[in-house]
Amino acid sequence: MRGFTSLLIPLLVAGCSNPAPPVDAAERDASGATTAPSVPTTKAAPQAATVDAIAIDPLYGAVANGSETPAAMLNRYMLDLLNRNTSRSDAAWAYAPADPRRADDAVLRLLPGVRNLRLDSDVALPRDDGQPPRLLEVPVKIRAVTANGTFRYHGWYRVQPSANGRSWQIQSASLQPTLD
Repeated sequence: MRGFTSLLIPLLVAGCSNPAPPVDAAERDASGATTAPSVPTTKAAPQAATVDAIAIDPLYGAVANGSETPAAMLNRYMLDLLNRNTSRSDAAWAYAPADPRRADDAVLRLLPGVRNLRLDSDVALPRDDGQPPRLLEVPVKIRAVTANGTFRYHGWYRVQPSANGRSWQIQSASLQPTLD
């Protein structure tokens, strides 16, 4: 017990000898609560950008910073399929299928009377050795509600950066029916 007390006292002294910095009046809001200091808009701003660059997920670094994630792009693609917007759904592909019956995800494109289409995706998996990877595989589970019933599929979509590097595009897909 005496050894524990002798270790505790120096820790308390060290903790008490390093008080928090005083809060400037400019950092208080109207209610008197402290707020986070604002980032100056001077030449120190590039330093803040460096901190943000570190926070970028390296898995998605092959496209421009702030671009849509592969999962968000696939959700938008599903919405375009649901709304039968073929020009936008084809634009999601790096090479749009000339014949919807021969598309990798033809099973979804050809479903009649789709009322609801839901996509659940998992974390993308790199499928090349690039740093950052330029080919990602996004595991998916899809539920399609039609006039004839509910259909479920599982599989993946592989995505790659667009030619200009600003977004992800679908390279290929593999979907299989799932039985309940």
